[in-house]
Amino acid sequence: MTSIGSYKVKVRIKSAVEEIAMLSPAKKNDMPTNWSFNWFNLWQNTDFECQNIVKLVYKGKVWGLVRYGLYPYPGSPKFLEIEQIEAHPTSRGEGAERFMEPIGKWLIWYATKVGLELCQTETDEPLVILVALDTAVSYYSNKVQMEYLGAATIAPGEDGYAFRFLRKAAASFCDQQESLRGVPKLYGQ
Repeated sequence: MTSIGSYKVKVRIKSAVEEIAMLSPAKKNDMPTNWSFNWFNLWQNTDFECQNIVKLVYKGKVWGLVRYGLYPYPGSPKFLEIEQIEAHPTSRGEGAERFMEPIGKWLIWYATKVGLELCQTETDEPLVILVALDTAVSYYSNKVQMEYLGAATIAPGEDGYAFRFLRKAAASFCDQQESLRGVPKLYGQ
């Protein structure tokens, strides 16, 4: 399994109260059945030799999930692909203030840390890639500050938009997240 352990991270609740959430590898029974994406089916198709699903949990409830994979596999991985990421539907801030933040940034931080630890790349080579739907383009471009690469096909008839972090930018993203929110504490080891 491509995991770096479990971490305690700081999140803000209703834009004011700072609380502790957990980032850790997910289990089959963590897969939600009422989110936009069918996580339960994705679990069935995940190859845990080179992929993993990580959850962000607050007060015993899953608030975010990310699935990533290391490629090429088998062999020495060169890059990490964020294959699916989603925040709990009630915490997306659609039409109202977000309930909890940052969910996506901590999930991306975790996946990026896996890439930084396990992938063999130079500072100016791609380390993390993802393809997003049009509704998430501004999030990855403006909030996460990933490099926009252009249009890409997700599935037949479904367009997406590709983003990446070069190794140096990936390290900068992690450093910035830790500077803003605090350095995550390794838990349970």
